[in-house]
Amino acid sequence: MKRILLILLTASFPAFASCAQPQGTVYEPVRYEDGTPVTDDPEAEALFAQDRFLTDTTVTGKGDTLFIVRHASAYVRILLTGLPADAGIGEILLVPTEGGIETLPVPLPDSGEFSLWMAKEPGGLPAAAAIARASDGRSWSVRLKGLDLQAGTAYRWTGTFLPPDTPAADLRATPLPASILDIEPGEYSGITHISGNRYAVVHDKLKGGGIVFFSIPLGPDGTVTSVLMKQADGTAEAGGRARDCEGIAFVPSTATLYVSTESQDIREYDLAGRETGRMLRIPNEFSTKNIIANRGFESLTYDDSTGLFWTTTESPLKKDTFLPRILRLQSFGSDGEPGEQFFYQIGEPARSSAGITAYVHGVPALAALGDGRLIVLEREVYVPKGSFWDKLTDSFTQTDLYLVDPVHDPAGILRKSLLCTFRTGALDLANFEGMCLGPTLPDGRRTLVLIADSQKGSGGLTNEYVKVVLLR
Repeated sequence: MKRILLILLTASFPAFASCAQPQGTVYEPVRYEDGTPVTDDPEAEALFAQDRFLTDTTVTGKGDTLFIVRHASAYVRILLTGLPADAGIGEILLVPTEGGIETLPVPLPDSGEFSLWMAKEPGGLPAAAAIARASDGRSWSVRLKGLDLQAGTAYRWTGTFLPPDTPAADLRATPLPASILDIEPGEYSGITHISGNRYAVVHDKLKGGGIVFFSIPLGPDGTVTSVLMKQADGTAEAGGRARDCEGIAFVPSTATLYVSTESQDIREYDLAGRETGRMLRIPNEFSTKNIIANRGFESLTYDDSTGLFWTTTESPLKKDTFLPRILRLQSFGSDGEPGEQFFYQIGEPARSSAGITAYVHGVPALAALGDGRLIVLEREVYVPKGSFWDKLTDSFTQTDLYLVDPVHDPAGILRKSLLCTFRTGALDLANFEGMCLGPTLPDGRRTLVLIADSQKGSGGLTNEYVKVVLLR
């Protein structure tokens, strides 16, 4: 009898029907029931056991019909462990760095393991955070690395859930008293160390890149001895409008500066403050339409050891409502292309933004430590409505410095270690928005230099401040 060749192409969960079987039966080499693979094909069964199944071409024969099935889907097995048996998990979220959020079926209450098969389109599967949440508010997370999926192949996506416990920091931070700068009041939003006493600073109301240069000599104990300021020639000559420049980073290998703005771009400038024409390529999810107004790219830092830029928005993106106060730390390579992305959760605010004259809560600055780790500056500024006395007695700024390690931390939401915290009131109100590593002191301690944005003095309420934090 002549054999019949039938080729079927599938794009999702496969279900295959025979056209020429004598008994008219439906033959399904592979089908899915409740997420569990079921097959009466022994060869496919063996492949399932290896977590590598549905190879590019599966050939099986039945009766007088030969089936050649080419599967257009890739398959991913998610296997997650580490949940306490009595956690009482209410939901598990799969939050990719690109694309939509998926809610996964919840495991049995007495199980600490979660397993699921998923069909996916071939191509790049972005990294994701798996987040398990209990009804009592506890949560566990794990980062799942990106995969390159090929049709007809199955992949393992495995990880161990981690509680949000703070890892011990091997870094001690000691904040020194802030120094008032004897310079023209301005809006200094970012700072980066060039060499010696020389720093580049951005003023968010100046034109062009808004670049000015500061000389900040430090004594052997880290105290600020004096400060001088000079506007860059390119800034003085720039035309057009101010671009709301917020963050700045120095790249030693090219001797250039990169400046981030809340127009959601990051551009390169030479040391004269003139634009070179090169930019970082910003992912669309960070476009102005996707951010909260005036809560875009405040921060920017560059890690010379890894060749990576890092930035984040001051407040969460509009779409990120799966957890409160979630930010996305975005890296870029030295070629300007976007790299990996990591989730970060800001701490709870001390006050509400209701009934205020001024309020802001978020991340305005990052500082790379030169080993893949980052220091994150979280700050809350609160100025109430009311009389001068109300402002004098109730205004405050709260500044918290945290250490994170996106290169090595396997958690889905980066775990952070508190390095130090300091608070100012109405008499010394300081809105620290810029931060960078400074020089190393003779005794080996490293310096972290912070600069405050006074909003041009805010009618006498604030001053221009520089603050040094010693790191050991």
